[in-house]
Amino acid sequence: MPEGGGVLVRFLEESGRRSRTYDFSTFKVAPAMQHWLARSFSRRVGTARTASKRLGTAEGHFYTAAGFADVLAGCDPQPTSPEQLAGRHIQAFVDHHEGRHGQHDAVKRLRTLLREDPELPDAARQALLNVRIKGPEIERPGAYPDTDWQAITTAARRDVRLARERIESGRRLVARWRAGNPALSLHQAEVGSLLDIFDRTGELPRTPSGDHTRAVARAGGFRALAARLCLTRSEATAFCLLLTGLTQENFGTVAAWPAAHFRPGGAREDDGIVLIEEVKPRRGPEREHMIAALEDLPADLADLFAASAEEHRLMLSPLRLYQLLLSLSELPRRHGGSSAAFASLYLGSGKTGSFWGSGTDASDVLAWARSHGFPAARNAVPGGPPAVDVKRIRQTALERRRHPVAHSRRTLNDLYLRGSRTVQADSRQVVGAALRQEVAKARAVQAVPVFTADFVAQARQDLVGAAAQVGLEPQSLKELLDAQRDTATVGCVDHLASPVAEPGRPCPASFLDCLSCENARALPHQLPVQLAVRDGILQRRPNLNPAIWRSRFRDPLQQLGDIIDHYTDAERGKARADLTDDHQHLVDDLLDGRLDLR
Repeated sequence: MPEGGGVLVRFLEESGRRSRTYDFSTFKVAPAMQHWLARSFSRRVGTARTASKRLGTAEGHFYTAAGFADVLAGCDPQPTSPEQLAGRHIQAFVDHHEGRHGQHDAVKRLRTLLREDPELPDAARQALLNVRIKGPEIERPGAYPDTDWQAITTAARRDVRLARERIESGRRLVARWRAGNPALSLHQAEVGSLLDIFDRTGELPRTPSGDHTRAVARAGGFRALAARLCLTRSEATAFCLLLTGLTQENFGTVAAWPAAHFRPGGAREDDGIVLIEEVKPRRGPEREHMIAALEDLPADLADLFAASAEEHRLMLSPLRLYQLLLSLSELPRRHGGSSAAFASLYLGSGKTGSFWGSGTDASDVLAWARSHGFPAARNAVPGGPPAVDVKRIRQTALERRRHPVAHSRRTLNDLYLRGSRTVQADSRQVVGAALRQEVAKARAVQAVPVFTADFVAQARQDLVGAAAQVGLEPQSLKELLDAQRDTATVGCVDHLASPVAEPGRPCPASFLDCLSCENARALPHQLPVQLAVRDGILQRRPNLNPAIWRSRFRDPLQQLGDIIDHYTDAERGKARADLTDDHQHLVDDLLDGRLDLR
């Protein structure tokens, strides 16, 4: 670690591609503190299984250590060794970021750097762990509206189709030239020979000065010829955008997919599934490697597509689109020595002509969006072309399918869906509709039709007219009036047409449930029992477990109250006077459950 008098730590990325040396001697703290921070950094990015393995993460740890050192340098007195660190130094770091937008993230990064450091005193460690700062509310970008989603995916699909047609046309020309097809014109033969050279060597003929030959110029130049057999960077970006929308994976994860893939054990070529090993660094060193399954459309759905609609099926199948990508990127991968699925041709300037590349990134998305007329996010206006945002593309796919990919169901609900404005609006509509439905059900439950004394008198005089008025058969109404269809508390229009039993079978429901039944009708002669049942329910309330009382008696109490409110005080007084011992026995048997089926 100490080199040439400095306090240096060299970090080598796990892939071996990038490295960087960090100088801790620039920190304005005592040498012992510089060495301690260097050791903490080394432990966090070292070879341990849980260590950070990427340069970007190491950069973040270094700048966190530098920020902590700046805070310690301003403390009075300044700690000169890690043993002197205390809770007040942690609090000083928290106070330093007070009111700043990144306070929560700064404390979180310091905790990640130091919480497992064996040299950190227990008091300082506990203070670090005790810090509680509410993180900023994360507002996820909502899904694209259907029109915007259609505009983006249509542009991407068009690029894929044009690339396929161009490259397949170039390959057919090469095959015809190699077969010595006499039908080729001189121009076609010249182009075919140049494409054959490019396919075999990855280069086109040049003059001794390094320029391409006149034949290349006559055929349209290097750019035109190379593009006839190679996928361009922009077209690779279009593929990546479509696969992001189809698989719900992160754009960066899809862009790093390899060309190598394998099939599940025992799977055949036509089984419609391949497995790809992908990397998601944000899941951590132990969980970053994952297997992604790319599937063709299910057989029952695939059968819906006629032969003329095979193009539509291609654009809906992650597997078919991935296989097309591998086919079109074969030449750049072969000559560029790449193992990436997204291998393409960089078209540059100068005598070198080109170089091979792989993958696609945010700058390519920006260039693709501009070339297709999509504005930057800050310039997008309502009603105009949408801005192309890869996070929003994945969000749209997640909101449309509501199925977790590379994360848990809880993460999908709490992180991706809960903060989305689109999902919130949909949720309000769903919840509102459910609440209105429940209110309607509650009102329907309480709305037991009540036949008043005036109606009963009218029915005695004109049974047919009264029956038509309430939608009943005359005989059914007569039996209700004569108490021939009474249950414990109300009358029943037809006990053989129960909503809880098969037609023609007697109703098995409890007599208390009659108050919630669509067949129930309340008549004046039942008012004494209804009053006694309500009084009995209220009397039992103090003596029963609250949960049991609510479960058995809350709804019947409300329903009885709705019926009783239809009568005047005089009618209720007369009903109480008419209450008999037989009525009371009936009420006791009902409320104590002795009338229920066992």
